[in-house]
Amino acid sequence: MRTELYRSGDADTRKKPVLLLVDDDEVVLETLSIQLGRDHRLLFAGDAEKALELLAANDDVAAVVSDVRMPGMDGVQLLGKVQTDYPDVMRILHSGHGDMNTVIAAINSGGVYRYLPKPAGRADILDAVKKAVSKHDHAMAERRMVDTTLKTSMQALFGILELSSPVGFARAGRIRALVGELTHALELDGLWEIEVAAMASQVGAVTVPPEVMRKLAEGAGLTPDEQAVVNAMPASVLPLIKDIPMIDDVIDTIRGLAGERPPAGGWSPVVEGAISVVRTAIEYDTAFARSNSATTAVAALARADRCAPHVLAALRQIKGVQSPEAGSTQAYTIAELQVGMRLAQDVTATNGLVLISSGTVMTEAMLDRLANFNRALGLVEPVLTAA
Repeated sequence: MRTELYRSGDADTRKKPVLLLVDDDEVVLETLSIQLGRDHRLLFAGDAEKALELLAANDDVAAVVSDVRMPGMDGVQLLGKVQTDYPDVMRILHSGHGDMNTVIAAINSGGVYRYLPKPAGRADILDAVKKAVSKHDHAMAERRMVDTTLKTSMQALFGILELSSPVGFARAGRIRALVGELTHALELDGLWEIEVAAMASQVGAVTVPPEVMRKLAEGAGLTPDEQAVVNAMPASVLPLIKDIPMIDDVIDTIRGLAGERPPAGGWSPVVEGAISVVRTAIEYDTAFARSNSATTAVAALARADRCAPHVLAALRQIKGVQSPEAGSTQAYTIAELQVGMRLAQDVTATNGLVLISSGTVMTEAMLDRLANFNRALGLVEPVLTAA
């Protein structure tokens, strides 16, 4: 099955809208290429799997024209996935009259923009594609406008953060940079919502007392009240952005970071991904401040089990940290121990006194206790923890 771009002989294809045509019938694809090839750049796929591969490799597809009945995933399922993963790509169902019940259900679900019966005349299909491309272009223009406007607004708020909380500004910059690295590693560069959510999540640092922000940046232990103030940072920005149009995913991401429960149908895939990426960056920065070790910080995140596995894997790749083997142990100094670590041996003072038994999961109170005993008596180091 061919998948190359269709190019008419003397046409400059670079400025033409790109269409993805999906059908397991070569004759249908040939007919569509004749009808649409003069005015569009065309990609071809014989099944849904190949179509999704082409969408992932080509970020300029304006519309997908798909048959219903194909081997494996059918056209309705394909267009539903396109709607979820590529919401600005228009979706046209090209099918025979025998599939009408399926077509009606697909249209009612919102997964299909237009329906074209087989065989469709050139005028009908050109009209449908023209309107689909126009709608796509309009959506992309709106996204670019919102992207530019919102990023500029967030930069202005960041400027206020820099003046009011230099320590918070520096931390926000680190988190934003790591979010950028994670989105690149996860091939999510085009989702501006994630970068904007990362910026917005840290604007609330202006509400955190300077001493608390200093302790957070230095990895010092926080009291429950201080931790509550830090945890409230994402929620504090919601009143500032909740009425901005066209940023629903950003707002939902901040809500998720603030601990709000998802709606009945769950967060959208974009929001789920954004929450995972931004939360991982925030928690890594906090964990790294405590230990000044990428390996220790990543291990702490893995034990806490709050980060999506694929995001944690991307973080390991970025920081050059290997995944530990099951059943292995790691050695840490007392200062490097973190909340959530499980001890693989007793922690003892230099006089032989057992302070904490093997198998215990470290808490903030235990860390404070060990720090005090280490200053007073001295503790046996390093301490082994379960990986």
